[in-house]
This record gives sequence, structure tokens and C-alpha cells, in this order.
Amino acid sequence: MTHRNRFFIISFAVVISFAIVRGIVSFKPATSTVEANLHAASPVYLPVISYQTDLLCRYGVNGGTGVDFPSLGIGWYIDYTASDTPVRPQGTEYFPVIRLVQTSPTTYDYSPKGQSLLDAIAGNPKAHWLIGNEPDRRGFQDDIEPQLYAEAYHELYNLIKANDPEAQIIAGTIVQPTPVRLKYLDLVLSSYQQNYSQAMPVDGWSIHNFILNEVSCEYDPGNCWGAGIPPGIDDDFGEVLTIQQNDSIELFEERIVRFRQWMKDNGYGGDPLYLTEYGVLMPQDFGFDFARVNAFMSASFDYMSTAVDPQLGDPNDEYRLVQRWAWYSTTDTSFNGWLFDGATNTTTPYGDNYKNYTSAITREVDFYPSSISLTAVDADTYTVTATIANSGNRLDAISGYATVFIDDGVDEIQIGETELVSLPGCGSNQQISAEWDGVSPGSYTVIVRVNGNFDADLSNDELLENVTIP
Repeated sequence: MTHRNRFFIISFAVVISFAIVRGIVSFKPATSTVEANLHAASPVYLPVISYQTDLLCRYGVNGGTGVDFPSLGIGWYIDYTASDTPVRPQGTEYFPVIRLVQTSPTTYDYSPKGQSLLDAIAGNPKAHWLIGNEPDRRGFQDDIEPQLYAEAYHELYNLIKANDPEAQIIAGTIVQPTPVRLKYLDLVLSSYQQNYSQAMPVDGWSIHNFILNEVSCEYDPGNCWGAGIPPGIDDDFGEVLTIQQNDSIELFEERIVRFRQWMKDNGYGGDPLYLTEYGVLMPQDFGFDFARVNAFMSASFDYMSTAVDPQLGDPNDEYRLVQRWAWYSTTDTSFNGWLFDGATNTTTPYGDNYKNYTSAITREVDFYPSSISLTAVDADTYTVTATIANSGNRLDAISGYATVFIDDGVDEIQIGETELVSLPGCGSNQQISAEWDGVSPGSYTVIVRVNGNFDADLSNDELLENVTIP
């Protein structure tokens, strides 16, 4: 097996700042941050070390656990609740959901709450928490106006973080990222800013991506099937679609890019994006047979596993646009695409397609440094901080070692201790830091090396990436 050595090399003058190909690298004097012109080389993407294991962090499902999750290779699931004792087959990750409800024009409620919510937080340490489920769905699901969503999110964000600072709080979960629904989120953000004098803090965004019609029933009662118009929005219609577009992969892809652009435009560029529910809802009687639905499923998997954009994607996940996705559903026969026969716990043709697709995926580990920064401690001491990321697809945490070196053009000297890094895939990341003492003015090279200690036979392999900044 051929592996590339991967490391970051960054040359810079100490009195100016610098950048790196996988992320901005800023020199931080004691009182200010100065960013110089960036002269990074084009990124060089290296082969990853590959392994075989069962669970994939990118692939998830919507529905309960009364079916054989591990047979699909899935790494995570949603059941639209926040259980304090969720089932985790073979370590499958559970995403708890807090459901919202608008109780008056100015009030809201949520579930679970009180001690039940505290128990759920304690039972799901470091979990990804979804705040609301389709809050933009008027008359169905959580149906809450944007200003109240902002208030509920503020309360729940602070409550969860107070009890578990390492919890990941995920915002959004709109039905589909269309322009009229981005208006809803724009109102959420503006309400949050107005009420709390700061941008809404998020650890990631969640969307659904159904391909549905958006017409107000008051405007056109004969053609208001689909997602309708969000609460708090007065538009008569948004995207007007036909039923036969329910499996349009072109619209599916267009909406992912649109939402990523919205994230960037609102200060969330590069944050994780989770597609927490999608599929084909239209029934077989409308022409959506096994072959057609499976073709859409496979095409969506193809797209999300390969869609990369250095301007919009997550720098901790090789700039992928989507970090995780969940197919609807496991056993809900009210809509198309169910993966299991609930009575027999056997896979349907949809489940067979899912299983065949994931079983053919090579399980991968891909460690690399995604950013480096320097912070001045005093005139001749700096702290070097590096973010180490794993963009592989394994759910289980893998260990590696990260080391920082300084090269003054004559010698390469390690600073700080070699640090153990243990990360699952899908863009998980961890910071390391080292103190650099006795710094004199001049040009240096900062080197962050990540050595994968993934297997006894591969303990000497390195994952390196070369970038020289003049």
C-alpha cells in the first residue's frame, strides 16, 4: 500500500502574518491580529490509510431501533425524541431532538423539559442536539414563528451547554433549503441578534432536503400540496414544483450548495452541515417504484460523499459540503423508501440498496492539520495552536500523534510535547498547542506533523501535507 507523508510547512516572517492552504493561519500580536497577503500553494490531497470496520459516521437513518441497524453500516440515527437511555447498537451514535411548540403568539414550550431534559443531557454526553424538527412547517411538525424559535434556541443552547459544555448544539432543521425558507432563518438570526446583541451561536446546522411544492393554501387551495409557506412569512408561494420532481437529484444538489452559501453569507462558513432527514415521499402508485427510489438514493450518496468546495465546505472534513446524512425512514410505510419490513425485521429492496451501497465503501482514516495560529505571550514567547482533523468515514475514534516543530533554516526543533489525538471521522477535530520560547526576529518554518498510530503494522506511517508560504 502506498501512502503519502502529510504535514504542514509554513514559512513566515515573525513580524507579519501568514496563512495555510487548509485554513487561515494568523499571527496574533499581544493586542491585535494582522493578516498579510496569502501566498499558499494549491492544496495537495493525499491518499488515506484504509481499514475495514462496520460503522460509517456519514450514514444515518430516521426511525426507531427495533430493526437491524448494524446490517446497514450506519453510524447514527434520529428517533425525534431525546431519550436518557437511548439504544446504541454496536456503538451507533444517537442524535437527540428537542421538540418545540408555539403556545401563543408570544410563548413557546418544548419537550422534554425539566428533570427529563436534565436526565437526557446526562445520558447523552457530548451529543449532537437538534433544536426543533421542521420548525418552518406551518400546521405540522414544530410550527413555530422565527422570533420564538430564536428565543427557544437561546434558552436551550445555554441550558444544555451549562450541563454539558462539550455538547454540540445544532440549529435549523428546516424542511428544505429553498429561498422562502432561508427567509425564515434570516428572521431567526435577526431576532436573535436583536434580542441578545450577538450572533446566534451554533456548533453546526441541520437541514432536511425533501423536494416539495411551496404554495400557500390560502393563495391556491388546489395546488398547496407539499411543504407550504413557513410561519411568519407572508409569501403566497415559494418554489412551485410538480409531484414528479420529488426525486430530482439536480434540485437536491442545488439546495445543498444554496444552504452552504447562506451559511457563509451569515458567518457560519465552514461549520458542519448535517442533512438529518431526506428521501422520496411520493408513493409507488405515482410512479416512484423500487428502481426509481433506489436510483435517487444512490445518486444522493454519490453526491454527498464527493461534493467538495474549498470556499463553502468544512475545512476539517476535506471541504466536504455535507458531513452526515440520514435517510427517511426505517419502517414508516406512510411514505416511500422504508428500509425494513417492521414485522419481520428484514430489509426491503430499499434497505438492500442501502446495505449494498455501504458495504462496498472502504472504511478510511484521514488525519491532518487543518489550521495553525500563533498568539504572542510576551516579546519572545508564542503559543502555537494547531487543529488536527479526521475526515475519514469511520465512526469509532482512532488515535494518532501530533507534533509541532520549528525550522529556522538551519535546524528543525520540536517544541512542546508530542500529543495524543483520538478522533472519529466526519470532520471531528481537536486542538493541540505548544509554547515557543526565546523567539528572535527572522524567518522560520512551523511544522505540524500527524503520525497515525492506527495499527501496530502501520505505526510508523505518516500523514503529511506540504505547503510553503514565501
